[in-house]
Amino acid sequence: DLDHLRNGVVITTYAQRDKQKKMLTAPTLPSIVQQTGINSLEITIFEGRNRQIRKMLEALGYTVVMLHRVEFMKIALKPLEKEGDWVELNPEEM
Repeated sequence: DLDHLRNGVVITTYAQRDKQKKMLTAPTLPSIVQQTGINSLEITIFEGRNRQIRKMLEALGYTVVMLHRVEFMKIALKPLEKEGDWVELNPEEM
C-alpha cells in the first residue's frame, strides 16, 4: 500500500469554476511516504486537491483518524500553536 501512495492513487475530487462543479477522477502525483509508526505515516504531496490525503488513504481502505499539516509551500508551521496564531513572513517566504 505504501508503494501505491508513493506512485499515485486514483481519487475523485470536484473542481469549482464559474459556479459550476466538475467531477475530476485522476491519479494523484507521486508523493513521498514514510511510515513513522505502526499506525502513522508522514506524507509529502506536491499538489493540493481537496481532502487529498484522506481520499488517497480511503481509496486503499484506510480511515484517517488525525491529520496534521507541518508545512505549507515550504513554510514551516511549527511556530503556530493554535488557531489564530500568526507570524510575519520574511522576504524569502514571500
